[in-house]
Amino acid sequence: MTERIFHFNGQHWCLGQRTYIMGILNVTPDSFSDGGRYRFPDTALRHAETLISGGADMVDIGGESTRPGHVPVAADEEWQRIYPVLREMKRRWPEIPLSVDTQKATVAKWAIAEGADVINDIQGAIADPEMISVVANSSAGYVLMFNRATPFSPGQVDVDEMVQSLKKQVAQAAALGLTGDRILIDPGVGFAYGVEDNWTVLKRLSMFSGIAAGVLVGPSRKRFLGAVTGALPQNRDWATAAVSSIAVGQGMDVVRVHEVSGIRQALLAADRWWRHE
Repeated sequence: MTERIFHFNGQHWCLGQRTYIMGILNVTPDSFSDGGRYRFPDTALRHAETLISGGADMVDIGGESTRPGHVPVAADEEWQRIYPVLREMKRRWPEIPLSVDTQKATVAKWAIAEGADVINDIQGAIADPEMISVVANSSAGYVLMFNRATPFSPGQVDVDEMVQSLKKQVAQAAALGLTGDRILIDPGVGFAYGVEDNWTVLKRLSMFSGIAAGVLVGPSRKRFLGAVTGALPQNRDWATAAVSSIAVGQGMDVVRVHEVSGIRQALLAADRWWRHE
């Protein structure tokens, strides 16, 4: 696979040689997966240590749940959840890149000022048009997730439309100073289309390669895995590992997951299979 470079905050990842792991750290009281277990800084930091010791290349801190039916929170409240964890993680593990999962340009600006290396925006700047400018005026990287004002009807997902939409957004970002080498594309598995449509997108994942620096996928514990396995969210890590391993062969560069250690073992094997002759 061709090597590409993802640049963020004075750092870089050489994509194509191996799969990078973004560990999920939800500091919310209403996460679909962990039910608020890490809402307090002390428990969040202990879990961060578990993610890092398990092999996470980056940790993604989220202060607002994105589960179906979640209650939106104000920027100040979201930041109050993120800030103490972000600050302490930068102190304890300065070598570990940190991402902040937010839809709000204000929160992104605060996070970048406190050392966040990447902004992970599940709305793809749809929720806050100022987001691109905020990231562009920094050296941070950006995860651009596909989203749609009106979600696709079940069974009607159009991957060609998704690709064209993302290409247009990357071009618009570049015009504002956020170049493609600082962007990872996220096709939005589990967000913008029906449960079965996730499999359609994953099978055509290679179509998203080349839009920006690389492709990030976040299948971890999602509902479409529960539909296949019947397992509760916290018991879907084996299914997550299976899908992640297959996605490597479809062009995935970065995977965003809740459980790192076991997924890392699966990816080591998948990388050996897909990325080496």
